[in-house]
Amino acid sequence: MSYRNRAKKLIFKYGPLVLILLVGLAVWVRVFTTAVAHYLETPIWNRRGVWLGPGVEPGEFQLFGFTIPYQFEGYTDYSFFYAHWGHNILRGVLPYGEEFGHIVIDGVENNNGLYMFPPYTALFYGLGILIPVDDWGIGLLIAVCGYLTAFPVYGIAKELSSNRRVGEIAALTYLLNPLTLYHTTYLWTNTAPFILAFFTGYCLLLRNHKSLGTFCLVTAALFKQTAWFFAFPLVMHLLVKPRPASEEKGLELPPDESEESWLEYLISRIDILSFAKNALLACIYAAMVLLPFYLAQPQMIQFLLLAAGGFPLESFTEPPNYGQPMRFQVLPVVAGRPGLAMILDEIISSGALLWFGVVIFAGLMLIEDKEEGHVQQYLGRILFLMMLMLFWVHLMGPRGVFKYYFTLFIPFFSIFSSASMIQQCDDQVNVSLSMMWFPFVATLLILIPPRNIYLIFVLALFICYLFAGPIGKLWQMVTKPFKRLVPQSFSDRILSRFRE
Repeated sequence: MSYRNRAKKLIFKYGPLVLILLVGLAVWVRVFTTAVAHYLETPIWNRRGVWLGPGVEPGEFQLFGFTIPYQFEGYTDYSFFYAHWGHNILRGVLPYGEEFGHIVIDGVENNNGLYMFPPYTALFYGLGILIPVDDWGIGLLIAVCGYLTAFPVYGIAKELSSNRRVGEIAALTYLLNPLTLYHTTYLWTNTAPFILAFFTGYCLLLRNHKSLGTFCLVTAALFKQTAWFFAFPLVMHLLVKPRPASEEKGLELPPDESEESWLEYLISRIDILSFAKNALLACIYAAMVLLPFYLAQPQMIQFLLLAAGGFPLESFTEPPNYGQPMRFQVLPVVAGRPGLAMILDEIISSGALLWFGVVIFAGLMLIEDKEEGHVQQYLGRILFLMMLMLFWVHLMGPRGVFKYYFTLFIPFFSIFSSASMIQQCDDQVNVSLSMMWFPFVATLLILIPPRNIYLIFVLALFICYLFAGPIGKLWQMVTKPFKRLVPQSFSDRILSRFRE
């Protein structure tokens, strides 16, 4: 093959991805530099916040003659919490104590309560403060982590679809997603590091790098408690052996109930060696990080568990104030149903609904068929079930959510952006129009609506994903007549550009 033909092949193979990454980089740099300028406008260090939109009260805009209310949540968390904790960790103040929540800088005293995150978050903040800029180094690291997440998003979508073009579209829709640009690149909220660690780890699992994937998933858990739920897909993948292709699909129990039969059955189904090896790796790594903090501050466990605590509603007739996370039981409050709100508040605050859903989705992961030669499709279905579990956790969790928590879902929206990507029925998934518009529509349903009602749209997205199969078939029926309007030869030429 001549050098010219080889160069053409490389350009066709990697050129679109490079172009997407460059376009994304240009957009992210522009948004980030704007955020830095706005951040530095406030003279008092602990009041520096980046805000967009009308503020505490919803605003309005006109669209095709309709008045649309909107509310982009804004926060002062970056200076009030992140910069504060970054300075304290560098001063040698240990995180799991009351003194970590107190600091005086430039004559300004700041008190922000108890630190209740895993150690890597505090160390990450300290690393950001080490960057010799005016306290926006943490924001720079957050933005870098957010941008780098495009690579595992591309890798996962490419592996699950067996189509490089699908991966490129996933990376593009992730990088240009308004919720990510706002909350990660502009507001510098702290979810980006653990999101990067999780999706990098899962991409490694898809490529059969179990140990490296385990290492990355444990890293995510050392940043945020939300990542502890990521243990479910990891454990299922490491524990369950692939079913030989010659065996029929289904759960076949041993023919008799003797201990020998059950032992042979478990050995044939469970990969004890692989699980033990990677579990030991995870435990050693986690212990190396956590043990020094625990020995110095045994109350660390109590501090970490504070993040699981709930916020029961103070009123069943008025929504909570702006500073509190939003909870699902607020929806009947807004609808004027205080009785229903009271019942939901009692159930959700107890954690019963949360763990009911977690057990259901974990059980579905456990019984998911894992066939030899189709492990990637299995991991794709497990990842989809993980997304549904996270939907449930965010909707039914006692603690409640802020909008920036949903930056975790943007990679999922870019990966699972069509019925064919969700169902994983074909060896290769072709590009479809929904891959280009669905991630943005799903995002706007979270970003734009006022905070008192946007969870109803999150619930709608959850339901749509649950019934993705029937909805996909209905969509094909609706759009099929319109496809006939496009000449077949023209559509074939277009689609051929997106096939490998």
